[in-house]
Amino acid sequence: MKKFLISLFCFTLLSNAFAQSEVVGEAPNDTIEVKQDLAKNAEYFSKGIEAKYNENYEVAIWNFEQALRFFKDDDASMYELSALYHKNNRYGEALSMIKQAANLKPDNKWYQIRLAKLYLQNSDYKAFIQIYDKLLEKDPENLEYLEDYIGALITYGEYDKLLEKLDTIEKLLGKNEQIFLQKIQVYSDQGKKDKVISELENLVEFMPDNTRYRAMLAEAYRKAKRDKDAYQQYLKIKELDPEDKYINVSLMDYYQSIGEIDKAFDEFVTAIKNKNLDFETKSQIYDFWFEKQNNSTNLEDVEKAGRAFLETYPDKSIGYYIIATVYYNKNEYNKAKEFYTQCLERETTNFATLYQLSLCNIELHDYQDLINTTDKAITLYPEQPLFYLFKGIGLFNIKDYEATVNVLEKGRKFSANKDLTADFDTYIGDTYNQLKNIEKSYEAYDRVLRSKPDNIYVLNNYAYYLSLDNKDLERALQMSEKTIKAEPKNATYLDTYAWVLYKLGRYEEAKKYMEKVFKYDKKPQGVNYEHLGDILFKLGDTKNAVKNWKKAKKAGGEVSEFLEQKIIEEKLYE
Repeated sequence: MKKFLISLFCFTLLSNAFAQSEVVGEAPNDTIEVKQDLAKNAEYFSKGIEAKYNENYEVAIWNFEQALRFFKDDDASMYELSALYHKNNRYGEALSMIKQAANLKPDNKWYQIRLAKLYLQNSDYKAFIQIYDKLLEKDPENLEYLEDYIGALITYGEYDKLLEKLDTIEKLLGKNEQIFLQKIQVYSDQGKKDKVISELENLVEFMPDNTRYRAMLAEAYRKAKRDKDAYQQYLKIKELDPEDKYINVSLMDYYQSIGEIDKAFDEFVTAIKNKNLDFETKSQIYDFWFEKQNNSTNLEDVEKAGRAFLETYPDKSIGYYIIATVYYNKNEYNKAKEFYTQCLERETTNFATLYQLSLCNIELHDYQDLINTTDKAITLYPEQPLFYLFKGIGLFNIKDYEATVNVLEKGRKFSANKDLTADFDTYIGDTYNQLKNIEKSYEAYDRVLRSKPDNIYVLNNYAYYLSLDNKDLERALQMSEKTIKAEPKNATYLDTYAWVLYKLGRYEEAKKYMEKVFKYDKKPQGVNYEHLGDILFKLGDTKNAVKNWKKAKKAGGEVSEFLEQKIIEEKLYE
């Protein structure tokens, strides 16, 4: 059947070819040579068509070219070759070939359409428009022509001509949605805001139940500062479709613009619950809302938004994360941890959740869970230094100091932030001190002070450890003095300062600052009582010295190994 169709087509072509030869002045069609050439032309054309249908394009091109050898005005072969050249990226030849075909048969609309398309591809909008002008003269109601034609007119900037053509079509076909939209686009490109509004109003009147066009009109009103008109459109949209996916967002923005924040917030929460609005947009308006509110945001509003997400998306992590963060900011760390854990169950790789859960564990002193959480985090983010620091804190507090140093030293290598590196060195210094590796402890502290000379935590610890080591006491005093100037009521820093003075033999001064410790700290530790006892003993007040040593024993904590001996023998041992 396929071969019959091709042969039938070729027979028709052959007849046309004989007719064409007379028109273009070829040799009389009764000569044997002409008949043989036309037969060859038909044969090659037939083979070309068959090769094209079999997707053997190179063979098809060769056959069509051969067909043209035997009949140079074979417009059908030109048409086919144009398409095949174009397919093979031979654009110049494709254009040349279809031009020849169109010249031979100027009334063939398919030739004209292909020529116009190639002009359009070459951005020759003027040539394209000229061809389509003629096509539309013959077939003014052909909407298929209109789409590309309008696009070319817009690109070429022929706005007046385009509007004229649209008016003509509107008269022929009546009011048409696409014509309205094209006019709106043209007026918008021209910056004619009033015309845009007028056409949108006409479109809404034509299609009153279409909420999308009402939303476009409302947006145009907003841009024209006609907020009340926009508001009426929003209300109509809500009436027509209460669950329109964008209506709550639009109303939220409107209410915000006129300062009605409570109404805006209600629309914001409703938008989160609106099942027609996509999740990504809801996440964006959540960020937008709270960024815009800035310092005026209250935790109650954040929680309402979180509950709305939780109600609408119980299987997603966002609601749990928001509520967990509310509890965290309320210092309700147990509840925060509960929700962060549920968040992590739904999104196991979430960096922010792992970070916040780590902070909760630090606040709750749940150091074993801190280690477990940071182990997961380090597996997922092996080059993220923060989790190494958090794990180090956990290991330090369960007194696994060797493991602490290993984790902190590794994490420090990933830190590119000066402040974070200082935090690593601070904990490294404290840990080496616990391991009795005093020199490495001091090296770590020195690194911190080189980058952050006013780090009072390190200044205090460094000074205290120097005093215990009876080393560089004057330097220790200078460091400790900085801490009490920064925080004059901090009992820990006052105790260190008093103890450095004691080591320097300045007992009266030491007593004065030690008494301040008990003034500002209502729950002094055992070490504070022991230090006061040692100072009093040096001042010759043995009775009160022993009394304070006994208080130190009762309070417990980090007291010296000699405390019991001092109490029994009423003598100072160091």
